[in-house]
Amino acid sequence: MLRVALAGLRAHYVRLLMTAAAIVVGVSFLAGSLVYGDTARAAFYDDLAKSSRNVDVVVQSGWSLLDRGTLDRVRAVDGVAAADGRVIANMGMLGADGKLLITSGHVGYGISVPTSDDLSRFDVVSGRVPEAAGEIAVEKQTVEQQGFMLGGTVQLVGRDGAPVGFTLVGVLDLGVNKLFGGSSVGALTDADLLRITNTNRYTQIVATAAPGVSQEELRSRVQAVSTGGWAMTGDELADDLATEAAKYVDGFLSVLIGFGLVALTVSGFVIYNTFAMLAAQRGRELALLRCVGASRGQVLGTVLIEASVLGVLASLGGVLASLVVGQGLLLSRELVATSIPEHALVLRWPTVLVAVGFGTALTLLGALVPAVAASRVPPLTALRDAGAMEHRETGRRSRAVVCAVLTVLGLLIGLGGLALDFAGLPLVLGGAMLTFLGMVTGAPLVIGRLIRAVGALPARVFGVPMRLATLNAYRNPRRVAATTSALMIGVTLMSLFSVLLATARDQAGKELTENFPVDFVLTPKRVNVDAPVTAADGVPQEAIDALAARPELATVAPARLASRETDPRFYGDAAVWATSGAVRPEVKEGDLGALTAGTAAVQRDYAAAHGAGLGDRLTLPRAGQVTIIALYDGAPLDASVMLSWDGFTAAYGAGAPNRVLIDVAAGTSVATARQVVDAALAEHPLVQVESAADAAESLTASLDELLAIFAALLGMSVLIALFGISNTLSLSVFERTRESATLRALGLTRRQLRATLLSEAALMALVGALAGVVFGAATGWAASLGLISAYGAGLPVLPVGQLALFAAVASGSALVAAVLPARRAARASVVAALTDA
Repeated sequence: MLRVALAGLRAHYVRLLMTAAAIVVGVSFLAGSLVYGDTARAAFYDDLAKSSRNVDVVVQSGWSLLDRGTLDRVRAVDGVAAADGRVIANMGMLGADGKLLITSGHVGYGISVPTSDDLSRFDVVSGRVPEAAGEIAVEKQTVEQQGFMLGGTVQLVGRDGAPVGFTLVGVLDLGVNKLFGGSSVGALTDADLLRITNTNRYTQIVATAAPGVSQEELRSRVQAVSTGGWAMTGDELADDLATEAAKYVDGFLSVLIGFGLVALTVSGFVIYNTFAMLAAQRGRELALLRCVGASRGQVLGTVLIEASVLGVLASLGGVLASLVVGQGLLLSRELVATSIPEHALVLRWPTVLVAVGFGTALTLLGALVPAVAASRVPPLTALRDAGAMEHRETGRRSRAVVCAVLTVLGLLIGLGGLALDFAGLPLVLGGAMLTFLGMVTGAPLVIGRLIRAVGALPARVFGVPMRLATLNAYRNPRRVAATTSALMIGVTLMSLFSVLLATARDQAGKELTENFPVDFVLTPKRVNVDAPVTAADGVPQEAIDALAARPELATVAPARLASRETDPRFYGDAAVWATSGAVRPEVKEGDLGALTAGTAAVQRDYAAAHGAGLGDRLTLPRAGQVTIIALYDGAPLDASVMLSWDGFTAAYGAGAPNRVLIDVAAGTSVATARQVVDAALAEHPLVQVESAADAAESLTASLDELLAIFAALLGMSVLIALFGISNTLSLSVFERTRESATLRALGLTRRQLRATLLSEAALMALVGALAGVVFGAATGWAASLGLISAYGAGLPVLPVGQLALFAAVASGSALVAAVLPARRAARASVVAALTDA
């Protein structure tokens, strides 16, 4: 029977090629995700390890930085071969446009030049490290983004806020370092660091052990002389870096594995469908085996052996293809997220075992039901069939019951989740999953009628080929249901994510409109965050006057904000603001005209959280008790309490405005107004401009990136489903060889036969795509309602264009997948096909 099974594989390998391709794609995506994870983790670790190379002991600063004397004491420790201190300080750098470079709200960093190349935390890409006053070396990302050139000038922000020019003498590679977070980094001599940042104390002190001294022994000695810091071994530092490297990878890897399992699920539908059709087509062959003495168990074993061999070989092919997929995932991650350092692809044995195990097990599971069905066919019944044995639809009542139970239960759970708003979101998605299983279970009962309904009008328009295609699909409901279900999974998930992301974009736009009621907000940025707040930290008055004089700007309202961000001495959870201009928040209750010293307007959610209302007293930091005279929403600043200008000055002292609120004049575009604002601030590089347009553009770009990622990942599932459609048609062509030849003999042309098969593929894909779009959009709508109830207002958004595109692409791709089977059928000889037994 083993020889029979292997002979069967050799004889029918062409029919199994598309199934093998589906397995290869599914396994390659799962294994490719693991290859990506291992490679990215190794790359990040190697890159992060730059800061730990040749380090046997490191002293980390505690609540304060390490003084210079600590380095001298460490160098004097018995067993220390070399030691060096590392200075890291906040340092502002101006870009090519003269504006302060800020990343995620943070200014850049200044670092010290190592005294020993062996203990350097960076590599020099080109040039050299600074050796004299007025020289700087900058990390390569900033150099590339700003177009800095060796020998050119790089401007830093001095302690007085004035630009200071430095000569660029080197380009540095710092690797991926979470501490710097993509901010600009420049290396200076110790004297220049002190001059610019007022810092000459160390964040770290690193040491190398002398020969024969263990890391643990040296750590104990160094710890004894390290006041204000704690010592750890180089191995412990490497472990921390390995953990940090994993953090860069594991989140995205979990998403990839999730999509990989979806791809394998779709592969399962293709495998099941293929073996079901093969079992039917080989009915006479299997029955003949029974007649010559093979038992049911041996027939069952034969089919399962074929599935096992196919699964192992296809899975090994998937492992090879995973190298291509892994490299593609690495490149795509660099386009939308953290850049991944260069590293050779890593393929580990656990990845191979997982891939081959999953692929083989999935193939066996997909072939199990058809194998059992084939073993139960009576020999004489099979021999009486002319060849093609259709699976008769049995158990319709039990299938209908299971479908109804799963669907009703899923709907009830989903509706129950909707009643719980955001907290019920897991119930909504869980109910959707049960409903989807119910749909898959009941698909054979309704798929024929659906295809008839969808194909009714085209059959009248396009004539005989479309009518034949509709009848062919109607005759084999299980086969068509399995094929369309495979396609439906990918389209459903793509539709679900598109609705969620479109709703998120719409809700975020509404939030920006409500919470950003002015066009621009000017904010001064302090480079030295440890320095005390002074009146000079505000927006310069000459800039405010220049802006107020421009006709393109309708409102230029100076404002002041008191919070932990603006004043380290500020305590409490309320940010307080005031404005001397005409900009006002959206008042929900009370009268803002009554705002005077001793009163306040309070943000509505903040008041509710503190159980306060109109007329109540509220205690503010440094301002004492105030009476609430209004409740508001949609303030131009992220602050909880608004005071009058005089009341704010009395509580927090006189000072320059540290915010300026700007509205564009009617008839002036936001882009033109932005040019006016930038020109007025050309001499004030520390003043940052924030706008709702910038925030909306950034948000839209992020959501579009997410949608593109999800579409690309789920595209693997759709690709596998298309293999299934092509495979179904190929096997159907073989199965209906004599039928097709008879139709050709009765007058059907080659073109009409080809059109029939293409139409059949289009009908299957269209029904699967439409079902996926409708179900995915409905699930996304329900899930979005829960999100809106918690964070916004209004209704979910249906991106009709995207949903229509998904359906069109799926249907069009199915036509492409059906081209080869259709051409093969049309080219077959009529006489040879009719004489084929």
